This record gives sequence, structure tokens and C-alpha cells, in this order.
Amino acid sequence: MIVLLPTIAISLLGRYYASYLEGIAPIDLTNFAAMRTVAKSILSSNQLGDSWSPMRDALEFLRSGSNAHLYETLFFQKTVRFQYPPTSLLPLELLSSMGLSSVGSLNRLNLLFYLLNAVAMGFLAWLLCRADHDDARTAKFANLQLDCKALVPLSVIASLTFYPVLRAQVLGQIQVWIDLLFTLAIIFWVGGRQLVSGICIGLACAIKPQLGLLLVWGLLWRRVNFVLGISLTIAPILLISIARYGWQTHLDYLEVLSFLSMHGESFFANNSINGILNAYFSPNNPRVWDASTLTPYVPIVHAGTVLAEAFAVSLVVIPPFVFKSKSPSVETIGTAAICTVIGSPVAWEHHYGILLPLYLVAVRATFDLPPGRRRLVMLAALSVSWILVANLIPFVLLLGETPFRALQAHCFFGTLLLLIVLFALQAPLLRASKLQREPA
Repeated sequence: MIVLLPTIAISLLGRYYASYLEGIAPIDLTNFAAMRTVAKSILSSNQLGDSWSPMRDALEFLRSGSNAHLYETLFFQKTVRFQYPPTSLLPLELLSSMGLSSVGSLNRLNLLFYLLNAVAMGFLAWLLCRADHDDARTAKFANLQLDCKALVPLSVIASLTFYPVLRAQVLGQIQVWIDLLFTLAIIFWVGGRQLVSGICIGLACAIKPQLGLLLVWGLLWRRVNFVLGISLTIAPILLISIARYGWQTHLDYLEVLSFLSMHGESFFANNSINGILNAYFSPNNPRVWDASTLTPYVPIVHAGTVLAEAFAVSLVVIPPFVFKSKSPSVETIGTAAICTVIGSPVAWEHHYGILLPLYLVAVRATFDLPPGRRRLVMLAALSVSWILVANLIPFVLLLGETPFRALQAHCFFGTLLLLIVLFALQAPLLRASKLQREPA
């Protein structure tokens, strides 16, 4: 019920106060409003292209044979938010050759991936609950009144109503692809197929290079097959991209990453340390999305962003040295994946879509704990985290002009709580998870 009741309550209140809230921010004000938008797109294709429009602009620019630099022209001069690496254009170019380059066609593909992700979540729930005769924890888990038969359909429903995933689908975001790939990566990891898990992460890295931090994580934990999967996937993609779009284009992308680290985005939907600091110190109005200008440089925002990036990276690289004798569990890779999001200078709500399978992993691990206060605390923390991340809470927008404006980044704070829970589930000795099977 934790999955559905908060969503229903928040959505009903959001609808009741819609006339007032609609004047504050130009977004779907509740999960139900976003779900209604997605449902309508089944009959009439969604024409929003938050990812597709800048990606198509970039592809057309490269095809024009212009001698100007792609990112200098589009991102810095025209302020087109093409913040993706050149490798991300390869699948779009392939789809274009098949006549599937229109925004409507790409969003229909997104709808398919959105539904597949829900099915994959149901399968992950079954995989985490299945009865392994050689797993002593299974019997204990079965006695905890967590009905696995109910968990499968609940996981599907949760996937369809999870706001970060919904938001990506509504906007026309390629993040939907990343969400599906990450869910599959967790499924293959749990199933003992670390090579295939790495391949899924490698494909996601071609779209979102921040996930490349998981390659470093795999190297430090000496997960050979996982590292091999990422490397064998991203290496040929990168070589093809360089041959297709030129070496200089890839070097120029580093300037975009540097700019984002220094400036970030000031719009309130940026759920990161950078977004929170910009809300207090940037001259921009955080309630207004201005596509014609980039966020100005503010030294204190830059400093805080760098510290957040360093902290996130440290949470990835330090544990392998502290627990060098242990093997990483699925919870461990989950903490590393979370760090790739919270450490980013720009973390829109839809970027938190990869957390969806991690909640399922956390619930499974929490019910493995013996009955008592620790398990109750973990479940309470997970419930609060879910409410903060899985729902758009429109009432926090009323805090935009108050000292409490940081609470607008409720998705960020809910994610920190999930991160703490996942770390706590591995303490004190980073237990070797039996959910993971060592590869043959």
C-alpha cells in the first residue's frame, strides 16, 4: 500500500489545488496528470521532444558538413541543450535510416520501452523472490508475510506510476532507454550474468557517460566479466562514433561537461547540490525555464558542485579498498549507480528513473533481516524515500520564495535516504550477497 496510497493522496490534493499551483510551474502537477498524458499518447502520439529535438538538431548539423564545431555552435552559441555525447547520435541515425526519426515515432518507441521496463520490473520481483533450494534465506524470507505473488504485479504498477519514469516518457526523453537498460543490468546481475549486465551498462554509457563510473567500480571490485561487458560494448561504439563524427567533436564534448560542472542548471527541477545552491545564489528565477540563456557562473555554486562530485566518487572508490576481501552484492552496485546521479551537476527528476529496480532490491534485502527494530527502521526509511522520489509533490513549489526552497529537491533527499539504506544493508562487513551468483 505504501506504493499506491501516497501517490493517490498527493495526486488528489494536487488536483484540488491545481488552479493555484498551475500558475507556479509549467509541469504536470501530479503523477495522475502525467499518467493521463501518457495514456493519451497511446491514441495520439506525443510530440514533446526534450531529447529528440536537440539530438535531431545535432544530427542535422553534422550532416550539413559545416566546418564549425558542433557543441560550440549548438550548445554555447544557440543555447540548444544538446548535452549528450556524440555516441548517443548513432542509434538516432540508425532509426533515421529506417524512417523512424520523427518525434512521434521516437516517442512511440519510448512508449514500448516504458512498458517493457514495467514488465522487466515484474520479472525482477519474481527473480528476487523465487525459491532456490540451495538458498537458506529463502525459507526465512517466505515466513515474513511478504507475498511474492502480490509483489510481482505491484512492481509492474509501481513502474508505471513512478514519477521519474513517467516524467521521462511525458517529455520525450531518451532517459527511458537508460531506465530499461539499467533494470535489465540489475536483472542479469541478480541472475549471475555479469557479462551481459556489463553490456547493458555499456549501452547506457553511450547515452549517459556518467554511468562510466561503474566501469571504475567494476575494476576496483575486480568484477572481470562486468568490466569486460562494458568495455567490449563501449569501445566499438566509441570507435564508430569517432569515425563518423570526428575526433574533435568528441574532444569538444568535454568542454560541455566542464561548463555544466561549473554552472549547472538553476531550474527547480534540477534535483542536485548544484540545483539547490543555484536556487539560493543564482540570479535566475528557479521557477522559470529559459531555453535562450545558460545558467550564469556563481563561485559558491561551483565549489559546492565540485565537493558533491568528489563525495559521490569517494563513495564509489573507497569501499573496495575497505572491504577488499568481500564480493560486491547487488546492493553494492546499486549504491554506485546512485552516486552517478547525485554527484552530477544536473540531475533532473527523470534522471532518477534508474532507482526503480533498486527499491525492489532494497525491499528484498530488508525482509532478509531478522524481525526487530532494525528491520522496522529500514522499512520506515524506505517508505519515506519512496514517497519523496516516486511522487511529484507540487506543494513544495510554494516554498520557492522561502528559506526552505531546498525542499523543492525532494527527489534528491529521498535518494540520499535510499543510499543510506543500501549502505546500511551491507554493514558491518559488506555481506556477500547470495542474490548474486558468481559467474562461471
